[in-house]
Amino acid sequence: MSLFAPVLGFFWKSAAEFGLDAEALMRDVGIDPGLRRDINARITEHQFDELAWRARQQSRDDAFIFHLIESMHPSYLGALGYAWMTSSSLRRAFERAQRYYGLITTHTRVHVEDQGDEYHVQFLSSSEQMHDIALRERIRLVAPVQLCRLSYGDRFTPLRVHFSHPAPSRPHAYYEYFRCELRFEQPDTRIVIASPVADEPLAGFNPEIVRELDRMIVDYLARLDRNDILGRARAAILQELPSGGVSLERTAEMLALSPRTLARRLREEGESFKSLLAEIRRELGEKYILDRSLSLTEISFLLGFSEASSFSRAYRGWTGQSPSDHRSALLGR
Repeated sequence: MSLFAPVLGFFWKSAAEFGLDAEALMRDVGIDPGLRRDINARITEHQFDELAWRARQQSRDDAFIFHLIESMHPSYLGALGYAWMTSSSLRRAFERAQRYYGLITTHTRVHVEDQGDEYHVQFLSSSEQMHDIALRERIRLVAPVQLCRLSYGDRFTPLRVHFSHPAPSRPHAYYEYFRCELRFEQPDTRIVIASPVADEPLAGFNPEIVRELDRMIVDYLARLDRNDILGRARAAILQELPSGGVSLERTAEMLALSPRTLARRLREEGESFKSLLAEIRRELGEKYILDRSLSLTEISFLLGFSEASSFSRAYRGWTGQSPSDHRSALLGR
């Protein structure tokens, strides 16, 4: 389990405000402070857990993480942070986090889903032992909320936030930071956002820049784990879909493999390029169909189909209905 080392930047910047010696704390847990400036460096999740716990103990302030996170800057999350800031909406930003959160941490995964008028962002983590699970859960939730406020505006407020840990004895700092309903001792960790807020266009959207940042993220993840052929192929396909040029040959080129080698390695995982492409298209298609802002022609383009009729035939195969009929049934319900 590893963590993107530049994440330490927000801790380094704000620690002194709490009387903390950031350099000494990092060295005590075996972290070279210089790694916070190295975009290719990673630290272990255990080191970060130990650092956060010791900082919490020295600060004697259970709410110190809420103040530390205010120094969060997109650069601390590398290309993913900048890709977030140039996404078209919070929905697209969280979908990008779902695909690429491995850049930041291999300990936590992001899962997004629509539930009527609510957009749910779930954070799933491994069951490794930690000094303070509640502290790590706070860190896991405050960072994305801070990113939302950086891109959407400080007025951003979730509908509610779910914590798996018990309610703290003094929850004032929680309410002061999140400004919404809080639910404790829940089955999982999640942020719930009103769908209109999730879909509101963001001023920083730049399709050319975000496309290049996505490519950089795919390249980084490929270097991070060259054995994860399914994850790497999936990321490459997701990047190329809107171009309409997705193919075994193009995907292999992006992964620095020959088409024959990519096909063989996918077979070893019980997968084929054709089936992986179809699975990704179906997964995205069933999400996009719920997005009122996208026309069926736009969805067809985003899924890499050259013609809307090709998308329609594929969609009938997935659901037994045409895209327009299925959309009407889903949105009507």
